[in-house]
Amino acid sequence: MSAKAEHTTPQQSPLLRVRDLSVNYEISGGGFFANRRVLTALEGINFDLGPGETIGLVGESGSGKTTLGRAILRQVNAASGTISFDGQDITRTKGRSLRRLRKGMQVILQDPYASLNPRMRVADIVAEPLQVHGIVRSREDAMQSVLELLDRVGLPADSAQRYPHAFSGGQRQRIGIARALALKPKLIVADEPVSALDVSVRAQVVNLMRKLQRDIQLSYVFIAHDLSIIRHISHRVAILYAGQMVEYADKKALFKKPYHPYTEALLSAVPVPNPSAQKRRRRIVCDGELPDLLHPPAGCRFRTRCPLASERCSKEAPPFEQKAPGHWAACWNR
Repeated sequence: MSAKAEHTTPQQSPLLRVRDLSVNYEISGGGFFANRRVLTALEGINFDLGPGETIGLVGESGSGKTTLGRAILRQVNAASGTISFDGQDITRTKGRSLRRLRKGMQVILQDPYASLNPRMRVADIVAEPLQVHGIVRSREDAMQSVLELLDRVGLPADSAQRYPHAFSGGQRQRIGIARALALKPKLIVADEPVSALDVSVRAQVVNLMRKLQRDIQLSYVFIAHDLSIIRHISHRVAILYAGQMVEYADKKALFKKPYHPYTEALLSAVPVPNPSAQKRRRRIVCDGELPDLLHPPAGCRFRTRCPLASERCSKEAPPFEQKAPGHWAACWNR
């Protein structure tokens, strides 16, 4: 199965292509002589991402969102499947080739308080990627680029000589974005980039990311719990559950008519601004917890929490199939 993005044409090849990707972790058995067990964190993931587009990854903690982001960045190895970036298969890339690849793929981390070195000035934080990759020889050589990057993310020039503790959370995340932009990447993996920020500044940071995308054709893999933010920034949305993709569609189609019961439950938890409409909405609650990935349930992994579960769901895993044009889901009962 290939959940291929509708927009992708021979004239515009996808920047990122993920096919049948699986990622395993070895788990210690607890003693020196204990057998090591294999946990499948991701299984059979497929999607395309075009230049200048955003795919939103949504799911509970433990669903595999961050692992998928790390696999794309080649921070964890794929057990099977392929990852192609800019027309090149990077699934097994190592050494100098991986170092060169990283110039085109950057990350924005969740916590702007922990991701910036408190002992470094902002100028040194933003210039560091330029020095590490040999683009400039010294901090002084990088200063013009640093000032341009700070201006691009909406920070004044005097920010360069200050330390991270002098900034608010939103400003620190802007510094992180400037650092990610230093190497002029084509792809940014944004791992919960606004979840640690005050509600009042989340929209500002997301709008900045959208503006940068329009200005320099950035592509984003945007990981989040907040579906209202995903709706605002994404072109397509992938719903992950227990290491598997259970639904994938254009954002308008997914928010208008979700096919998977898990997606319905997630959307029912998103508040709407109209109080009357909010009262009329049916809240779908998924009882229980995510399954143990060391011992996943037979059949559909969501069946232990699904209001539509049938006997077939316990015996056979549903295929990830097209329910409508460009809209894929894995459910026997839809």
